[in-house]
Amino acid sequence: MYTLSAEATRTGIGAVRPLALEYPDDPAALGPNAKYEFLAGPDFLVAPVYSATSVRDGIYLPEGTWTDYWTGRTYQGPTTINGYSAPLDTLPLFVKGGAIVPMWPRGTLSWENRDRGELDYDLYPQGDSTYTLYEDDGVTRRYAAGSSATQQVDVHAHGPVTTVEVGASEGSYSGKPDARSYRFTVHGRSAPRMVVTQGGPLPRLDSAAALDSAASGWYYDGATGVTHVKTAPVPTDEDFSLHLVHGGH
Repeated sequence: MYTLSAEATRTGIGAVRPLALEYPDDPAALGPNAKYEFLAGPDFLVAPVYSATSVRDGIYLPEGTWTDYWTGRTYQGPTTINGYSAPLDTLPLFVKGGAIVPMWPRGTLSWENRDRGELDYDLYPQGDSTYTLYEDDGVTRRYAAGSSATQQVDVHAHGPVTTVEVGASEGSYSGKPDARSYRFTVHGRSAPRMVVTQGGPLPRLDSAAALDSAASGWYYDGATGVTHVKTAPVPTDEDFSLHLVHGGH
């Protein structure tokens, strides 16, 4: 959301967007179902429950692959979903294929107490996609004088290999970490045969707890189909890459 706010200052396009803004050639993006939903940036589709019911009908998903954020189920758009279970604790939320989503580390309760030594990325690989993260000190107006940084992340999902390329963080601001570790949650594929960085293969672990206590490694959650990867700290002024290798010998 912070990156989307920075984008809004440059372009005037806000984080909350009507579907027609991103899908101008889709007549249904102006249809009766679309008026009850919106996009949060280009990658999240939100379909609020607007009546006294726990079932949401008429959720329109435009062209592309969309993943239910809560269940991991995927849909191929354009399509309309009826009978979606939406009790009070479930906001209908869908992520577009190819999305690269920066995340605070697990356990973060506020911006102020976040762990500056870790940055997480939630990935939904599909073809080639790119994302540029914006950061500044979050407190002052020094960003207006150029006190900020950006970091580009590219994901390439082709054949048996998914490659994640994390660029160097370019720019500076007060409090910018010199190094940080990364966690990646990679959706939508079977367990990789190996996960490799420039330093060689990372160890495969058997649980989230094992990953939490390890300096680096990965594990595959068969219940969700998500691969979890943790790296050792990397200097923020250096780039690195990560390869999830499926199949082969």
